[in-house]
Amino acid sequence: MDRPSAGSRDISRPNAGSRDLNRPSAGTRDLNRPNAGTRDLSLSTAGTRDLSRDVNQNVNVNRDLNRSIDRNFSVNRNWDRRVDINNVNVRPGWARPGWGVARPWNTGWYGGWSTPTWGWWGARAAAWGVGSLATAAIINNAVDNAVNTNSTYIVVPNSNYQLVFGSVQPSGTSAISFAVTDSGSTYQLTADCQSGLLNGQEPQSAADAELLNAACQVAFGNA
Repeated sequence: MDRPSAGSRDISRPNAGSRDLNRPSAGTRDLNRPNAGTRDLSLSTAGTRDLSRDVNQNVNVNRDLNRSIDRNFSVNRNWDRRVDINNVNVRPGWARPGWGVARPWNTGWYGGWSTPTWGWWGARAAAWGVGSLATAAIINNAVDNAVNTNSTYIVVPNSNYQLVFGSVQPSGTSAISFAVTDSGSTYQLTADCQSGLLNGQEPQSAADAELLNAACQVAFGNA
């Protein structure tokens, strides 16, 4: 007759079922997971930063490349024979006071014109925006001052070139060789004063034309 009390214990079991009904709260935690997705989406900002960094690197590379191109373009010449200035005769016997008449070769034919007679001059001068080159008087005075101050070079007018005037030597009636310093390097060049060629080609800039003119004046001009 005591069995009904055991049945009462069976009736209490729905309490365990009540615990099962509370499980959706665990599902609620799952619903919060989109926050984790938000964190994943935020990683894209790192990608953006990386992309920006790559863009900046490309800009820097392009800037460096442009600098290199600009430097190469500013040279734009065939000056390929560098020399040690210590091996250049910068003080020949004629490079002294009265150097004009001391030059041991025929001189005086170069110049005497208001504009150069070189065939390429007109079009090139117009493109460069120049009307004339340094006069004989300007170059002669520069050489006189260099001799008096014991300097071995003159600054070529309208350029950064330093003409080692004592190195100017004729190799015929109109051709010369000479040394010039530019940006710390010294080059051995040739020129044809009659044809107006520098190292076998037409000058590529107004500064090159001024160098050609100065060297030719020292070699063959009246002084």
